[in-house]
Amino acid sequence: MIPRIALVGMPNVGKTALFNKLTGSFQRVANFPGVTVEKKTGWVSDNGVRVLEVIDLPGIYSLDATTLDEKVTKDFLLKKEREASADLFVLVLDATNLDKSLYLAFQLKELGYPLVIALNLMDEAKKRSFELDLDLFAERLSAVVVPTSAASGDGVANLVRAITAELGRGQQYELKVPEHSQKVFRAPAYVNKIFRQIDALLTEVTISKLKADTFSERIDRLVLHPFWGIVTLFLLLILIFQTLFTWASPLQDVIEAGFAMTGEFATATISQPLLRSLVVDGIISGVGGVLVFLPQIVLLFFFIQFLEDVGYLGRAAFLMDSVMRRIGLPGKSVIPLLSSHACAIPGILATRVIDNHRERLITMLVIPLTTCSARLPVYAILIAAVIPDIAVGGLPWLRLPGLALFALYMLGFCSALMVSLIFKNTLPQSSPSMLLMELPPYRIPKARNLLLTMKNKATIFIKKAGGIILAVSIVIWALVTFPQTNGVTQIEESYAADIGRFFEPVFAPLGFDWRITTALIPSIGAREVVVSALSLVLAVDGENQQNMATALAQQFGLGTLVALLIWFVFAPQCISTFAVMKRETNSLRWPSIMVVYTMALAYLFAFFARQLVIILS
Repeated sequence: MIPRIALVGMPNVGKTALFNKLTGSFQRVANFPGVTVEKKTGWVSDNGVRVLEVIDLPGIYSLDATTLDEKVTKDFLLKKEREASADLFVLVLDATNLDKSLYLAFQLKELGYPLVIALNLMDEAKKRSFELDLDLFAERLSAVVVPTSAASGDGVANLVRAITAELGRGQQYELKVPEHSQKVFRAPAYVNKIFRQIDALLTEVTISKLKADTFSERIDRLVLHPFWGIVTLFLLLILIFQTLFTWASPLQDVIEAGFAMTGEFATATISQPLLRSLVVDGIISGVGGVLVFLPQIVLLFFFIQFLEDVGYLGRAAFLMDSVMRRIGLPGKSVIPLLSSHACAIPGILATRVIDNHRERLITMLVIPLTTCSARLPVYAILIAAVIPDIAVGGLPWLRLPGLALFALYMLGFCSALMVSLIFKNTLPQSSPSMLLMELPPYRIPKARNLLLTMKNKATIFIKKAGGIILAVSIVIWALVTFPQTNGVTQIEESYAADIGRFFEPVFAPLGFDWRITTALIPSIGAREVVVSALSLVLAVDGENQQNMATALAQQFGLGTLVALLIWFVFAPQCISTFAVMKRETNSLRWPSIMVVYTMALAYLFAFFARQLVIILS
């Protein structure tokens, strides 16, 4: 049986980066039994043979756990979960923040755990003149201590050797969990005792003290400033959305050309008309119409990961804390809300860091109003149809479509804040949580980590295109193609037209005809499917953005297209979001409330937007 080790440590100590270095691509994500907290499991491989199983436990400050993530790790450590067993625990400490990260070390030592300690971020500590007597440090903690730098990989091989050697000893251990452990862990006398032990240890083993991080302090004077910090955040977001259009365009042209060549080859090769239509109009056009936006989506994930790696996302949460609290949300909500701009599902799961139940519930309810990456293809097509590509203020890098995209994202985010204020005044009151978080030093992100993130997200999106989007494209093609008379289809008499006309009276005030309503139905499964659905009902090349945008502008009025844009700002998220929220809340009530209120907002604001365009035209 492969030995199992578990990585444990505070948040922001580089634990996950160390996990990635140890396991490389040999990893998977699942859930702990009975809970929705993610569990990362991977394997250390030697010449293709798995030699160690590694579990990356959620970050925990101490065994006095408050959030869902921390409770999972605490239960794992105290063996309250059925599968919670590890042959060895690797405790990851932050060498630049030992006074805080050692708290957990002393707790685990008291429980009787055999430990291997990865003293991470040693490269940064050395740059700040920090030096320890490592032998004495290891002796006092009764553990093997290995200096590491997960970002660069320094010391990782030594860590694997230390783990293997420790496992080879076959040391047996017995946990010494005190009775009424939660009460003990919270007792002031217990807490003070551990802090005294930490102070005594650091005094004994420190050779050269850690110098202040003046670089981070200088930057924080700007990014954490009450006024200039907000200005910096907004300028950063505008730059990101401008870049999504400018950088992604050449790559999108390449993908368009690739699908066009594939379509031409299929047209010339397949002689049977119906099969040719399925392959060219259904599969290639439908899937290509979504995959063409892969560069924009991957770039969005790149920027989110870059801001996290550089150390900015935590500061954004700190900066927004006072603003968020006025509307019923804690500063910790910023992270889930920002994460939701990639996908609402991890955003909802990220609310586990919020220990106050009411604040966590409000955050989950408003997350669907943030603009997930699945809406990006829809926005891109509709913006191209209604917004001219012109420079703003004579600045060639500042384009009107990029500003329009930024405005749509901000509309969703600000709407989430306003709705949270309403929930704050309607849901039962409870004691507010406090924002306790470590602000990591600014770091230069590692290219490998960023590229790995982009690769993983691209793979997920491509699999989605090859699964849900492919299936939906084929179904819509069939609905648009049949019934046929003498081998000819009149799209106005197709099954798709019948379905669309059934719902058309409901959406007529928004200017949506049967073609748009038909395209909206499959978007319940995945937002981006609406692009391929529109390409099928409009009979245009889905992978050619310009053709799509031109067809939309020619066949629908400006008011209708603006209403469709606003609809997607507020409309309920995909069915997967509903399922995850049901699982997180263990109730149908809250996801149902989410669907009803977002649908109502989408309808009302789309209606008013169309009327406003008509009045101003």
